[in-house]
Amino acid sequence: MKNTTSPAKWFIPMLVCLAIGLGFANPASAGFYLREESRPMWAKVDTNSDGYLSRQEICIEDPAMLREFDNADVNHDGRLDLGEFEILLISL
Repeated sequence: MKNTTSPAKWFIPMLVCLAIGLGFANPASAGFYLREESRPMWAKVDTNSDGYLSRQEICIEDPAMLREFDNADVNHDGRLDLGEFEILLISL
């Protein structure tokens, strides 16, 4: 008689352990971006409170960010909305 172990006997407990481990992990320290991190910076950089960031507003905050401005400006309107700003932050 051949002794075989069903994958469910080891695979399911492995998935449970993985899920528990991820639950205790700090996503930011693992290289994940948390959307809440952008809100305070957005409020600071959007000096005219129009809901968009211009090149000038970005330059005042951090001129190095201008290198990625065009890549983050997905709709090519010359300004960044919050989603595009988050793309900018991720690209840095």
